[in-house]
Amino acid sequence: MSDSPGREWWKLPFTASWTQKALADELSRLRKERGHSVRDVAERTGWSIAKISRGENGVSKISPLDVRRLAELYEVAGADVDRLCEMARDSVADAWWRRYERWLNPTFLEFLAYEADAARAWSVQTMFVPGLLQTSDYVKAILSIGPVRDPDRNDADYEVRLRRQRRLEGPDPIELNALIAESVLHWQFGGGEVMRGQLTHLCALAERPNVNVRVIPFAHPVPIYPVDLFESGGEGPAVVFSETQWGTPFTEDPIELRQARREIHRLEEVALSEQGTIEMIERRVRELDRCASTSGTRPPPPTAAPTASK
Repeated sequence: MSDSPGREWWKLPFTASWTQKALADELSRLRKERGHSVRDVAERTGWSIAKISRGENGVSKISPLDVRRLAELYEVAGADVDRLCEMARDSVADAWWRRYERWLNPTFLEFLAYEADAARAWSVQTMFVPGLLQTSDYVKAILSIGPVRDPDRNDADYEVRLRRQRRLEGPDPIELNALIAESVLHWQFGGGEVMRGQLTHLCALAERPNVNVRVIPFAHPVPIYPVDLFESGGEGPAVVFSETQWGTPFTEDPIELRQARREIHRLEEVALSEQGTIEMIERRVRELDRCASTSGTRPPPPTAAPTASK
């Protein structure tokens, strides 16, 4: 891949979303049901075999015009044609993450594509507040630790973390279920004032109907491993990402998905209630206030509840 600064984001390699994969699968099914081979379709449309194969495998985009051409060939009913065209339009919507491809690893690009398309998500974290719930100061503090990196990459990471948070808003926001270890409340990235702002922000976001935050307390010691699980709003498969310092491997394997769901359910059984979580976070904020007061650097009192608008 070229790193030319002028490279437009829409020319970057395509990353299929759930919608695009579902559309590709349905078009492949329709072709086979009508008894057409890929070569037959290529000859009748004038397209290359590679274009049809890549489209059916979710490797390249399928435009609404392409869908109408195939629907005519496959003799698809009018209502189904409109539905398939709508899927094609949805699948090529703002894939904003592509413009950052030169700085992000391929698996994280897939993570962003699934997150953008998901209806529901579960995020289990042991050290950090989940990315969708982080404040800008908290993000800066996290990015300031560890090995020195290219400033452009740091800027890209910062922008991506904040841009992701738009999934919590809009007419069709993602439903986020965050399960965080109590230790997350004590790792003071950026110091007490930054952490206080982050925890206050977390409480405010937890009031939203689509955000569920629950703490797994020290009183219930259980093994906890960072994991993110996404579910689509339609018939698309779920996918799970397991985070490590070496990357974020993902899988759609039914067995591993079942194991991930079982682990999430186990953690939900020992986690505090939503109200109990808010009370614990508020106690932690008061502890930070007392520490700041003792050290003579007391942070400012709470103002209006912050929002996640970016």
